[in-house]
Amino acid sequence: MNYQLIIGVESVVFCLLAISFFLYYRKVRKEADEFTSVLEQTEKIEERLAAAKQELNETRKSERELQKIVEGIKKEISATSQEKEIKLAETAQAVSNHSKAVQTLERSRSVIAEAKKSLDAIKKETLELQDLKKNADKVRTDIQNNTEFLGKLKKEIVKHETNSKDAKARLQEIMSRVDLYSRLEEFTACGHFDEPEYLYETSARFSEEIKITREKQKALLKSNSAITCPDSVSITSDPNADKKIISGQIDLMLTAFNIECDLLISRVKPSNFTRTLEQIEKLAAKLEKSASTLHCGFNTEYVRLKYEECKLQYQFRLKKEEEREEQRLINEQMREEVKAQKEYEKAIAEAEKEERMYRQLLDKAKESLTKANQEEQIILQLRIDDLEKQLAEAVDKEERAKSMAEQTRRGHVYIISNVGSFGKNVYKIGLTRRLDPIDRVNELGDASVPFKFDVHAIIHADDAPALEATLHREFKYRRVNSVNLRKEFFNVSLEEIKNAAEKIVGNDVEFTMSALAEEYYETRRLQQEMPM
Repeated sequence: MNYQLIIGVESVVFCLLAISFFLYYRKVRKEADEFTSVLEQTEKIEERLAAAKQELNETRKSERELQKIVEGIKKEISATSQEKEIKLAETAQAVSNHSKAVQTLERSRSVIAEAKKSLDAIKKETLELQDLKKNADKVRTDIQNNTEFLGKLKKEIVKHETNSKDAKARLQEIMSRVDLYSRLEEFTACGHFDEPEYLYETSARFSEEIKITREKQKALLKSNSAITCPDSVSITSDPNADKKIISGQIDLMLTAFNIECDLLISRVKPSNFTRTLEQIEKLAAKLEKSASTLHCGFNTEYVRLKYEECKLQYQFRLKKEEEREEQRLINEQMREEVKAQKEYEKAIAEAEKEERMYRQLLDKAKESLTKANQEEQIILQLRIDDLEKQLAEAVDKEERAKSMAEQTRRGHVYIISNVGSFGKNVYKIGLTRRLDPIDRVNELGDASVPFKFDVHAIIHADDAPALEATLHREFKYRRVNSVNLRKEFFNVSLEEIKNAAEKIVGNDVEFTMSALAEEYYETRRLQQEMPM
């Protein structure tokens, strides 16, 4: 029995050595927390084995005591019955202790069996770890080869991009020339007023036309042809007095007509152009009626010249306003370009800074990789892969910012609304070249309007002005302001805008169909709660 116990103890010691040996391989595969878990299990097994050894020693001690008691019983067999009973009780207690020792031994054997199972599992996991290490070496080799191939591809891409930059620059230069005027094409196709005759001329042309018309009027006045009257009219018995009366009447009619026409023409605008022409006609008829007894009337050519002057003055004002709006548009676009350029430069600088940082970190990690042990190499390789990914993102961000800066027509078309300021189904369709188009939307929702704008869609386009102009033409008869085309608000449903945009750019556009208008609705709620 002692021999079997010694063999059991040796088996336990052998198992502990095997467990310690294979725990080393588990440490390579798993992280520190898994190693700690296995180590704790091993310590528990050791504690249980130590307890088993202690119980085994107690059992041996109990056996020796039992032998002594048996020998004492043999020697004292003739003792009194009371002493025999005492000895028998002690013997029973010793036998009970021996039974407990046997049970403890059985438990120790069970612990040893569990340890053997754990050892088999560790052996299996060790084999799997060895296979994983072989696969990791193969994957690392593939990654290195793919990285080299990717580097070659990047060099080829940079080479092709360099070759195409000149052509793109020339194309963008041509496209930028028409960029500022692309949104003015529809000016002649909408509005509540007649289309001006010289819309594509400068305002100086209208000034010259007005001067020519005024000279024609002066010529009629000098030739006394502005008003027609009979050669001889008998008013009094004195012919000279009759001539003075006629001459005075003509001067009075011309003075009243010219002064009143100058006043009317000076006030002409799109909303009263037709009414001004009617007032000129009524004025001529009224003055002719007042001189009907003298048979005096205006030359139709002179009245026609007044019509012509009024029309030219009207067109002149439209053209001046158009030029001012065009100049404001140019100035606004120049300011937008400056802001966009600053954003691009800032984004490029930040991307270059990130690129330098990631390259430095990557170089340090690669340098540490050559000096690290096998366990540290796995961690460093994961770190290198992550840094290479971040470096590629930084390079891509830098290239994207440079591309946006070089291409003057690339930008964003935004669709926004402001229910609290303009009501429902009124949307603004505009464009911006900012890197973050929301910055432009926030500028529009400044102190000039009581509530913030809600963004329904942001459409990125390589030719943003063309996309914006196409949408404007689609809804040109739904403009809120048909005179000032810089006011890019349209009385149209969002569903119609979405359908028009999808026809142009496809179904990739994401629309937010509902307007939050949080400030507006919260204001209404507070107003309703206020006491009357």
